[in-house]
Amino acid sequence: MSAKRSLTCALTEFARLLGSRDGQRPRPLDLFLLEGTAPETARTVVEEVIREVAPDAASTDIDLISDLPWPSDAQAALTAIAGATGAREGETAVVLDLTDERQYECFIILVSHTISAEIWGPTGSGVSFSASDTGSVIGWQLPAERWERVRARLRHQGVDPDTAAQSAT
Repeated sequence: MSAKRSLTCALTEFARLLGSRDGQRPRPLDLFLLEGTAPETARTVVEEVIREVAPDAASTDIDLISDLPWPSDAQAALTAIAGATGAREGETAVVLDLTDERQYECFIILVSHTISAEIWGPTGSGVSFSASDTGSVIGWQLPAERWERVRARLRHQGVDPDTAAQSAT
C-alpha cells in the first residue's frame, strides 16, 4: 500500500472514529482529486461526489468559460444550459438547478472543462464541491460517513477511491 493511500485510509478511519459522540457534528473531510488521475476515473469520481453533494445543494453555479476549446460533448451541454438559463458562453456564475436532470448532467459534463464550478450545501453542513482551472483542481468536502458511501459506490464500479482522492490535511 502506498504512503498516500495509507494516509488517506488512516485519515478516513480517524474521521469516522471522531463521529458525533457528544451531539456535535463530525468534522467534514477535505478531499481533492489527485493530479494525474486518468480522465475516465476522474469523471467517475466527480459523478459520484456530485451525486452525494447535489441533494444538499443550497447553491450551484458554473462559469461558462474554458481555457481550452470546448469538446463536442461540452458544446452540447453549453447549448442545453443556454436553453435552460438564458446564459451564453463566456458568462460567469451561471446559477443551475441540480434538481433538473438535464442541468445536472450538463454540470457533470462541464466540470472538467470550466474555469470554475461550485456546489455549496447549507451553512454548517460540511458539504461542498469545487472545480477550477479547467478541471485541473477538483475538491470537495463531505462528512466521513458520506465519503464512505461515495467510496463504496466507486469500489462497486471498479474504481479504487484511494487512487483518485486524498485529504488536504
